[in-house]
Amino acid sequence: MVEWWRGDWLPRHVAAAPFGVFLIALLLGLWSEAGQWQSEKVLDAAARFVDLAAVIYGMVAVSVERGGKIMFWALDQRRQWREKWRKEIESAAEERVRAETEQELVNTRVRYESHLERVARERGIPLEELLPPDKEG
Repeated sequence: MVEWWRGDWLPRHVAAAPFGVFLIALLLGLWSEAGQWQSEKVLDAAARFVDLAAVIYGMVAVSVERGGKIMFWALDQRRQWREKWRKEIESAAEERVRAETEQELVNTRVRYESHLERVARERGIPLEELLPPDKEG
């Protein structure tokens, strides 16, 4: 399904332009009559502002269309940046855990070997008898 902001804008503008120009002309007419609603005066003033209303509508429509595309592009870029950042963070965390685990294994082996040496010394047993047999054979 095509998202609404990525679709063809021309049919939307063709459908919305008359309503947009009318609304802007009406607002300009109301503004020119100092906000007093007298239908004949406001409509006459609005009729004088139709050309300006069309230009203003065009400016607003282009701004909204381009602004919308830019906004959704920026949101997409933000999503991609966050995914990349999250992957980098996860990768760094995995590397840190791997390094900590390897270090803990080394520390455990050192403690195990020093314990065996101490036991062998205390009991007078040769260290080779306390070590597990080689599995290569």
